[in-house]
Amino acid sequence: MYLQDIDLRKVYRIWKSNLGPFQGFFRSTPFVSLQTYDNFILKEENTCQCNQGALNIIVENCSENNFLIVDLPIDEILNLAFLLNNEYFIKPILNINLLFHPFGIIGTKENINKLINNGLNLKKISTEKFIMLIPYDRYNDNWKSDDLKDKLNNQYGISDDDLPSADILKILGYTKITILTINKIKDDLQDYINCINEDIEVEVIKVRG
Repeated sequence: MYLQDIDLRKVYRIWKSNLGPFQGFFRSTPFVSLQTYDNFILKEENTCQCNQGALNIIVENCSENNFLIVDLPIDEILNLAFLLNNEYFIKPILNINLLFHPFGIIGTKENINKLINNGLNLKKISTEKFIMLIPYDRYNDNWKSDDLKDKLNNQYGISDDDLPSADILKILGYTKITILTINKIKDDLQDYINCINEDIEVEVIKVRG
């Protein structure tokens, strides 16, 4: 199966379905950019593995009054999204604003394969439990200019518009935000935490460091 054979609008609609009040945080950028991506063969089978420790923490903490934001590498969040949706009936909000490009600094064919295959195999669920997933590898402060040579710098950061405000979460009945991440918290996510932690309780859990 080739990329050009995929109905990207269908995959987009599957990921976006039943997001309720969080539809506005779902990004179409990856799907739009794939319309002009170089054609290649997609894997027919997709192994869906994830960090069991992270999965356990999510399942234990996810509730109708605790909003979870998971900031892990893109392959991990795509696999988590699939498992949480299909096995735990927790609806994933994919907040991936990545412009896929053959010469991009970030975004691989494996990422594309997971985005498409996991999407096509998502079960349709209706739930009051949601989780937002953002890719930790959206940018890398350690890359040097030589790393960017002959590449498209498609790194990006998240802004206030990409994440729900404390007021929105309170209206929806949330009293707490739990953030799962690795290593050092990204500066853009830390800015978000600094902005909202006076209005709503915020807990940060590092699944590995």
